[in-house]
Amino acid sequence: MTWKILAFFLISMNALAQDFETEAKFLATDLKTSLMQNLSEKVAKAGAPEAISFCHLNVKPIAKKAARDRIDKYEFGRTSHKIRNELNAPQAWAELYLKDFSEKFKGDIKKEFFIHKLSDGKQLYIEPLYMQAQCLLCHGENISKQVKTKLEEIYPHDKATGFKLNEFRGFIWIKEK
Repeated sequence: MTWKILAFFLISMNALAQDFETEAKFLATDLKTSLMQNLSEKVAKAGAPEAISFCHLNVKPIAKKAARDRIDKYEFGRTSHKIRNELNAPQAWAELYLKDFSEKFKGDIKKEFFIHKLSDGKQLYIEPLYMQAQCLLCHGENISKQVKTKLEEIYPHDKATGFKLNEFRGFIWIKEK
């Protein structure tokens, strides 16, 4: 009888881990898709400098809308070794991952995501983000004068420039509440 209870417990724990993993993947995809879609539309309509202001003011509402009912179950955000917004500064768990990924490119990294267990037992989904062509307008090596001016105005301590296409940019993370 004891082995049946143990087996049930192990199967249940595995199912919970898979449920978190599955939900976190979907949430990460929804967050990335929503942000990129909104930013691409803004760049097309008003140009990159205006998209910077739009992103600064609307990234949280866009993320909350994309998360929908999952916002009660998960915390989420972005972080990087080169941050633009100081609110996205890396937490302690991120330091080791950021060190390992810094200056690598998409083909260098074989895993699409990681599940990290925090000291409080909560699970954390960590997915690497890479520079896409449209991201280079504001994060690349050759940024226009207008974009640089807008970045300096909104983010005076910006460190999130100088990236190359497909270079590791940072992580999107999702944590159980």
